[in-house]
Amino acid sequence: MLFTFAFRNVLRNKRRSLLTALAVFFGALIVGVAQGWINGIVDMYLDNTILYQTGHVRVTTQEYVERERFLPVDTLLPGAAALEEKIRALDGVQSVEERIRFGILLGHGEATVNALGVGLDLEHTAMHIQDKLVAGKLTDRGLYIGKDLAKKLGVKVGDELLLAARTSEGGLNGIKLKVQGIVNMGIAMYNRRMFFLHLADAKRLLKIYDGTTEIYIFATDEGEVPALTGRIRALLPADATAQTYQEQMGPLYSMFASMRIIYVFIEALIMFLASFVVINTMMMAVFERLHEIGTLKAIGMTDRELFYNFTLEGAIIGAAGGIPGALLGYGFVALLSITGVNLEAVTSSVEMPIDSVMHPSLSWIAMLIAILLSILMPALAAMIPARYARKLQPAEALRK
Repeated sequence: MLFTFAFRNVLRNKRRSLLTALAVFFGALIVGVAQGWINGIVDMYLDNTILYQTGHVRVTTQEYVERERFLPVDTLLPGAAALEEKIRALDGVQSVEERIRFGILLGHGEATVNALGVGLDLEHTAMHIQDKLVAGKLTDRGLYIGKDLAKKLGVKVGDELLLAARTSEGGLNGIKLKVQGIVNMGIAMYNRRMFFLHLADAKRLLKIYDGTTEIYIFATDEGEVPALTGRIRALLPADATAQTYQEQMGPLYSMFASMRIIYVFIEALIMFLASFVVINTMMMAVFERLHEIGTLKAIGMTDRELFYNFTLEGAIIGAAGGIPGALLGYGFVALLSITGVNLEAVTSSVEMPIDSVMHPSLSWIAMLIAILLSILMPALAAMIPARYARKLQPAEALRK
């Protein structure tokens, strides 16, 4: 009965209710799109970090962890092949990769640049080098260079490059390898700095005869990573350590987790500001219906029922604008999640693992948050005039 009464009151001034609902509509639209973009950026950063830098779990030595910023190649895990087989047999493991990252000088002609080399199994890696080739073809030998790095060196497929690096023995070594492919990683910082080569060539260059620097483990279910890490640690020798990607990212991961919560509060503030027009509309409704309020109170309507009535009116207006706004925002995010937005001009100089083509994250939870905020905030805003109406005495309201 109270809801029906409130709904009829909303329809008494259709134009004003429509304009008020439009304010909430645009607020919900902004919140829905913003939530999709924020989640998309955070998810993209985490996914790229896991894929290229941490895995879901990474096994290495404690000394390597302490010196990781230098990418040391003299701190090795012995018996890596046998350890990989044991890890691969565990439940919840999707794939296991041995990788060797190292800093290096790449030379071609008169050009010499600092670069980041990654030795791995080119044909069986979660990076899917084959899918990122823009020139050349994938083989089990040679170099695969980021497109911007290739441009800086002035090389093309078939050219030979000199690789010079510090070895695991502490000396220097150099080998020549042909460029077999140019890759577009889709991430500007990697295109500028990174190249790939087969694990055997990396070990030959770095004089690694036994062991490896890092083992990356990718889980079938991200939610099972802590349990999987515990099972992996039970297999490790005394000098080895296994860390989840959250542990490796440290405070940065906590910051991203906090960001999701903080932005919900920011979106709530946006909806509250959009709901200020609801306060104005409901206050006008109160003053226009003073005689009616006095009459309703005189015939037995309680203060609580009157308060609920005006609060419900605000919630109905919020729902009328917020639900379509949230649905439209969800549809817009769904479209962009498929097509993406090319931001290469913006990300070209950014030193973060952010894709050049960004895709918002499609989430029904984000849409639900936008809908709830669009109903809750106008209802809260409507409580201000509702409190005024509740305090009116019947005789006072009838006299005004």
